[in-house]
Amino acid sequence: MEWLCFRMDMLASITYVFFLIFLILMPKGVLSLGVVGLAITYGLGFSLHGIVWDLNQLETKILSVERILQYTNIPSELSLLGEENRPSHEWPSQGEVDIVDLQIRYDPHLPLVLRGITCTFPGGMKIGIVGRIGNGKSTLVHALFRILEPTAG
Repeated sequence: MEWLCFRMDMLASITYVFFLIFLILMPKGVLSLGVVGLAITYGLGFSLHGIVWDLNQLETKILSVERILQYTNIPSELSLLGEENRPSHEWPSQGEVDIVDLQIRYDPHLPLVLRGITCTFPGGMKIGIVGRIGNGKSTLVHALFRILEPTAG
């Protein structure tokens, strides 16, 4: 877009120069000085930069609409749980999550992010994980949901 805007501005400038030469070479009395001044004033503001910018924005927005239409045509996935297989509102009535010596790293060549975490989350309770930035709170949650695979533990 920048390349096209630059080229269009150069084309507009060259056209303006030829137009000025044409106005200068016209015989006196053909056009009034007011019309010549108005033409020169409007010619200074003539640029195709805005048109190119608007067309680019229009293309971007049309692509966004096209993407939305593609997403609306994707068939929905069937629910894995039908109404007859849905657990009751009291489920789970008991249980706990035990984490023993959990170790996680983001890549095999990177150092461990979580080192030997051991904790128990009792069932039926709300648990809050607090700490400073970079202490591994979201990494622990990612491990619980198996977004990150543990190295050990």
